[in-house]
Amino acid sequence: MPFCDRYVRVPRDKYPPSHIRGIPVPHEPTTIGGHLRRRRLQLKILQSQAAAKLGVSTVTMSRWERDTVYPTWPFQPRIAEYLGYDPFTDPALGSPKGNETEFVAILSPEAPDNLGQRIVLQSIKARMTRKEFARKLRLSPKTVWNWQTGRRQPSESLLRRISKLIGVG
Repeated sequence: MPFCDRYVRVPRDKYPPSHIRGIPVPHEPTTIGGHLRRRRLQLKILQSQAAAKLGVSTVTMSRWERDTVYPTWPFQPRIAEYLGYDPFTDPALGSPKGNETEFVAILSPEAPDNLGQRIVLQSIKARMTRKEFARKLRLSPKTVWNWQTGRRQPSESLLRRISKLIGVG
């Protein structure tokens, strides 16, 4: 059997390049991530190049495009400049999803509701980190974190030690 070389040529116009095949390109973006992805593909640049233009890491850019993380306030003017318009004023895109934990609200002037919030409030007043607070109680910072998040409650003996340290009853 004779062997020969054959070349098949197929126009690749309708196939996107390999670096953009993952998530479909939105024609009418409904999220911030969709706007970012569409603009990047319009400019025909890689995600790493877009990230460099915005001054963020490629991981952050990827998270923004996938809408797993909402861009924080300091980055929004850069994003608006990159896109050529401000997508953050569009109420249809939703309000910013904070990257903070739900426990940021404990800095409110109202009295703390539970032990975890009291621990955080007293730690802030005493200018102690979670690690320093845990060290004073001779515990792991993970244990203190579990109390702060409400995942666990301290035993009676530990509750007495906490009371002595911060005045929680």
